[in-house]
Amino acid sequence: MSGGTSPWLIPAIIGGFLVVFPIFWCLIVMFLAHAGGWQKLARTYAAGSRPLAGTSHAAITGMVGWVSYRFVLDIHVAEEGLFLDVMPLFRMGHPRLFIPWEAVSARRKAFNLFWKTEALSIGTPVIAVITVPQGLLPAVPQPTGGVASPGSGSA
Repeated sequence: MSGGTSPWLIPAIIGGFLVVFPIFWCLIVMFLAHAGGWQKLARTYAAGSRPLAGTSHAAITGMVGWVSYRFVLDIHVAEEGLFLDVMPLFRMGHPRLFIPWEAVSARRKAFNLFWKTEALSIGTPVIAVITVPQGLLPAVPQPTGGVASPGSGSA
């Protein structure tokens, strides 16, 4: 017997990687959806087949709960509310959300280490907090139990 490797070892390693890595990836992405609060939001605010509307902002950095989505979020700011989606590679466990402005129970400026952000508390009681870059959302009055629709006042 020679000291070389078996001819099946390299294909087995490659095949194993091609099976294990996608499963591992899906489990991690689904865990983040649950841990950050995306799944809690989806129970109430899943967009379903509702067509996208409004101004589109792609590859945005933001947070849902404590989970950071760096350059992964797609946000559509519409007259009725906010669409929130992730890039296809991260879609497992992350259905598209539509959050009506009335569901925003609090809106405050926040500061991240590298950029100015705005935190939106969603629901009463609060289901989750969504953090997006400042200036992305329209100026609306500070809520007193719900945000008025965009354009009905100034911040």
